[in-house]
Amino acid sequence: MRSRLHLQLNRCGAFTRNWLLAFGWLLLWLIRAVSSRLRDVAAQAGAETNLLAIRLTVNRRLHIAERLLWLFVLVGSVFAVYMLSELQIARYVNSPTVISVDRDYRGWNGSLPAVTLCYYDHIDSFKANELIQDVWNVSIIDEDYFYIMDFLYAVVNATASNYAELAKFASDERFEQIDLYEIIQTINRPFEQVISSFDADFEVNVEMVMTERGCCYAINSPMSRMLGKKEVDYDQIPQPLTCQFGKQQCFIRMDLYESTGVLDVHSPYEISASEANIITLQKSDEITASFKVLETVASNNLRELSVEQRKCVFNDEETSNLKVYSKSLCLARCRAIMALEMCNCVPFFYPFVEGPTCNPAGFECLLDFKWPIWALHICKCPSTCTEIEYTMQTVKKSSWGMKGNEDTTGIDMATSSFRWDLIPPKVRFRRDVVFSFEDLIVSFGGALALFVGISVMGLVQMGYVIIFNILLDIIKLLRFIHTLYLRARYQRRATKPASPVHSKNNISRAETAEIPLFEYVN
Repeated sequence: MRSRLHLQLNRCGAFTRNWLLAFGWLLLWLIRAVSSRLRDVAAQAGAETNLLAIRLTVNRRLHIAERLLWLFVLVGSVFAVYMLSELQIARYVNSPTVISVDRDYRGWNGSLPAVTLCYYDHIDSFKANELIQDVWNVSIIDEDYFYIMDFLYAVVNATASNYAELAKFASDERFEQIDLYEIIQTINRPFEQVISSFDADFEVNVEMVMTERGCCYAINSPMSRMLGKKEVDYDQIPQPLTCQFGKQQCFIRMDLYESTGVLDVHSPYEISASEANIITLQKSDEITASFKVLETVASNNLRELSVEQRKCVFNDEETSNLKVYSKSLCLARCRAIMALEMCNCVPFFYPFVEGPTCNPAGFECLLDFKWPIWALHICKCPSTCTEIEYTMQTVKKSSWGMKGNEDTTGIDMATSSFRWDLIPPKVRFRRDVVFSFEDLIVSFGGALALFVGISVMGLVQMGYVIIFNILLDIIKLLRFIHTLYLRARYQRRATKPASPVHSKNNISRAETAEIPLFEYVN
């Protein structure tokens, strides 16, 4: 038994060694055939594209050291092209734009600044009295009248930075279902001022808007149209007042009667959000302010780039769920979304953001979270591609006291006025594309021509040669497999035994002669 077992093991070992040896020879033959084919294809590609390095690398007549030298040169050149192309792609993706200085100021047209007027005394007492009677059925002789009036004053005087007085009414159930935005729209003081400008034919736009300072009036501010509940497209926004620098004096004047407030001067394509140009206007004040403008314009080629490449957004682009974009509007929406996530309500300062409106209990929740102090550091928005920055240069303020007005039948009224002028600039910035997609393609071609000595047509020829030879080898392989299949099929037919029916039909005469005769039985 042991001898038989050893014999079988020896036979298995011999069979395994023979099989491994055959497989090794087959693998070696395959490697040699593939390497030879690759050399032929490389030589053909080098001949078609006139690349000397490729032809010398696969030339068997040269010494191995010389062939290795040319291979090193070829690999180093390809690596240099790759590194240089990677740098050019990074430049195109990260910094393809440039900001230059434009000094041809004689033909420039500029937009005048926008002004947002917020009254000190927001409330209309007559409208507030009617609202209290209609909504709460309380008259001036009731005990709760002045309590509700304090609530209305807290609503109209609330701002995004100071709403503590409104949070005091959080426990009163009578104010839970009240729409604070509708209350402000109902009892807010109307705009009854006079607007004039250097262009008598132009009607300066005035909008009642809800800002983070409460309900205010925006003058010459097209972007303020976005602060309402209705969605507005960029084409529906009115244009601000413009003037040609150097030919005329550019100004807007506003006369106020029996009114005091705070004035915020900002870009017409932004909303009131900063404290940079705040002016306090008291009764009988006459203020003339001159502003210096620094404008940044953008070329049309900038629109071909993505927002990540140019790092700015145009006003008519739709981003962050805003049909019309501005940086201050984006930041305001970000703060509103954070309030919605914290307390599941949106303050009435942001009617353009969808969500349930905060009641006094909601403002108490926001007060506990210290909103929006920490939100000011978290919200980040890209800048606009076209910017207008105004800096107050000179301010002249005078107070005239009480003076008569002929239209009021001898009643003395406190009149105040505010006029803002624009100093013609001599310098502005321009955003432009310094490295476009066409420049990127040209840089690729220059790198290939410098290090490898090949053009686009050469790359096409090389690709054609490689693809043609690959298809040719695939066709040869399929033909070889088909030939093997036909040969195996023929061998199976040749070695197949004859069927019984076929054997019966082919009985020879000699065999039939040996068959005994029939025996007849009487």
